[in-house]
Amino acid sequence: MNQRSSYLSVLLDIVAPRSCLLCSQFLSHPLASALEKESLENYLCSSCRNQLEICEHPFASGRLSQVDKFFSGYQYTGSIARIIPAWKYHHRNEFFPLIKILIYLTISRLNLPESDFNLILAVPLSCKALRKRDFNQALFIAACSSSILGLPLVAGQLVKNIHTPQQASLDRHARAYNLTADTFGVIDPEVVRDRKILLCDDVLTTGATLGTVAGSLKGAGAASVTALTLAQVGN
Repeated sequence: MNQRSSYLSVLLDIVAPRSCLLCSQFLSHPLASALEKESLENYLCSSCRNQLEICEHPFASGRLSQVDKFFSGYQYTGSIARIIPAWKYHHRNEFFPLIKILIYLTISRLNLPESDFNLILAVPLSCKALRKRDFNQALFIAACSSSILGLPLVAGQLVKNIHTPQQASLDRHARAYNLTADTFGVIDPEVVRDRKILLCDDVLTTGATLGTVAGSLKGAGAASVTALTLAQVGN
């Protein structure tokens, strides 16, 4: 650390103090030479970072039978179980750059086989849910993935035809039966016909949502569906 960088860091700590997004613990500013570098350290303290549990075990569920491959970044526990609800339901805009970093780390760590997909889609929300939430968290994850992988993202082709209770509001058994084959649809089948799809969502719990959407895509002619979620609930 040179003296100039040290002075600048101290000055920034005084005039623009920052804190951990989860526990509000004070975070020091990075050195002046690294101010533009995005990292988890800019948003989470060491204790909250240590509570990010990497997903190392594949999800096993018959409800993913329409999904050819499945990848997830983190177990839905610890810090992730606090980050996603705060971002998704409570309009915490400051979490968006953190989510982007977590998606980048997930894709980098998984070393996704890009030859397995050539089009990126997001699990859609119903119109009612979208109006209430103001954004589709799955679409944000898909947009980040598109930017990182350099693959095209198509928005608006997948639709949720039927408004159903939020999966998060149901117990595990009810989630599995909350969706039917006609819940989701594809507007223009030609867009997905013979394409290898990377389907993005935030959390996998039972596999019901991803399995149902993948079934709709396969029914519209998609060649394959690979699913990617930021987190998964242990099974």
